[in-house]
Amino acid sequence: MKRSIKLLSLILALIMSASILTGCFGRRKGEPPVSTSDKRVVMTLGGYNVTYDFYRYLFLNTKDYLSDGDKDFWTKEGNDVEMVKKYIIDSLNDTYAMFTLADKYEITLPDEEKSYIDNMIQQSKGTMTDEEFKKSLAESYMTPELYRFILEVQQLEILVYNHIIAEDSGIIFADDKTVKKAVSEDFVRATHILFLIEDEEGKTEKKELADQLLQRLKNGEDFEALKEEYSEDTGLKGNTDGYYFLRGVYDKAFEDAAFNLKEGEISEVVTSDLGYHIIKRLPIDDKYVDDNLEDLRSQYLTSKYYEIIEETYKDFEASYKKDYSDIKLDSFN
Repeated sequence: MKRSIKLLSLILALIMSASILTGCFGRRKGEPPVSTSDKRVVMTLGGYNVTYDFYRYLFLNTKDYLSDGDKDFWTKEGNDVEMVKKYIIDSLNDTYAMFTLADKYEITLPDEEKSYIDNMIQQSKGTMTDEEFKKSLAESYMTPELYRFILEVQQLEILVYNHIIAEDSGIIFADDKTVKKAVSEDFVRATHILFLIEDEEGKTEKKELADQLLQRLKNGEDFEALKEEYSEDTGLKGNTDGYYFLRGVYDKAFEDAAFNLKEGEISEVVTSDLGYHIIKRLPIDDKYVDDNLEDLRSQYLTSKYYEIIEETYKDFEASYKKDYSDIKLDSFN
């Protein structure tokens, strides 16, 4: 099953992953550890400036992400500019909390990465002329400088994450005993039958099929047999172990249903961003935990990292510049 991820990470993944040089010298007041030269400030968050070019990039990509090509999306009740702003704040909180942690632990991007990053950008450019490259970036609402900044953000987060989860940093304790205790108390093990929603046309048909299979399960048919025949989650084909996970990994609707089940219990049809699910909660298997302890430890560390991120931004106060309230759906077009 596809994992749910933070909005900013989703947007970044649509472009590319790389690392890049940045410097910490000569930072202007309110400037985060990595930044562009844009002096126009839309808002401040956690004491850092959010520049116009970055906010515009997030705004337009968020609009595209939410509407997903539905030209009538913004005519529906509740789908408005405030929805876009909320998604952006959620994304910015994660990013600017990471900036706060980078400064707290004095983490910067090393100079030796510059030539490597230049090569990566050149590879991205390929045989395009400068104008063609700019045009290509503009399709994702970027300039070359903003593109560099986006890559800086990615690489800085990798460094911050690796520092926080590192055993020698002493920030998170993840010895075997701690992880096993967390698995037994905080993890859920579940499997499911998934019916993907790929377009509106097939939505009704998939829901009817999910309802039919749910009734067959209630009549006593074998869950694993029906899962193998009908589920569109290729990650569970031939896999009777299911998924072991903490909250914050998958779609919220899926997680809520799984956590609310008792061991051996089967859910009603659950609707998520992916499609329709019939979920079965399974008991934690001690042998599986022993055999897959490193993977479970990685999940535990990632969960603890995001707890630290959330703890960092919980006291953030956003300060908006005078033009912020005038932003409309078409403001940045």
